[in-house]
Amino acid sequence: MSIATISTFVTAALVLVGIALALLVGTVGVAAYQFFSQNRRVRVARREPVLGYYRNLAFG
Repeated sequence: MSIATISTFVTAALVLVGIALALLVGTVGVAAYQFFSQNRRVRVARREPVLGYYRNLAFG
């Protein structure tokens, strides 16, 4: 194997990892937005602060 072959492989692998990471961040971002917008009405109706509401939701 030459250094050019290894370099090409590493570059291709990093590009694929970058694409996968971008998809993951996009998916998590959409899911988080949907979650927070869905629970906003309940939180505002109870007049709870953001951190308090989600802390109780997660741990309580």
